[in-house]
Amino acid sequence: MPDPPVLAEIKSIGPHSATISWSEGFHGGSDQTVYYEISSDNTYTTWTSVRMDTIGTSETISIRSTAVNNLVEETIYNIRLYSTNSLGRSEMTDISTFTTTGIALVQFCFI
Repeated sequence: MPDPPVLAEIKSIGPHSATISWSEGFHGGSDQTVYYEISSDNTYTTWTSVRMDTIGTSETISIRSTAVNNLVEETIYNIRLYSTNSLGRSEMTDISTFTTTGIALVQFCFI
């Protein structure tokens, strides 16, 4: 079974998107596919799973970034990662939480 990915950072949080930085865990000798699950449900019962990347065993990129899009402004989101391969499915990472920003209002003053 592969090890879970490592969620390194959540950054560039805006009203409708955020960027997550992550690295893959040990693959166990088999290519792995990495997913994130996201939820805005504070009861942790409703999650949406999104495929991020398939990583070959010979790849050497240590940190990867993925855009998380179609978010709602001023909303608290929970995110966790996992990976799958021919050996099975990894454990989930710990849940990380972030809040999207509000949309900035621009005021014009005409003189």
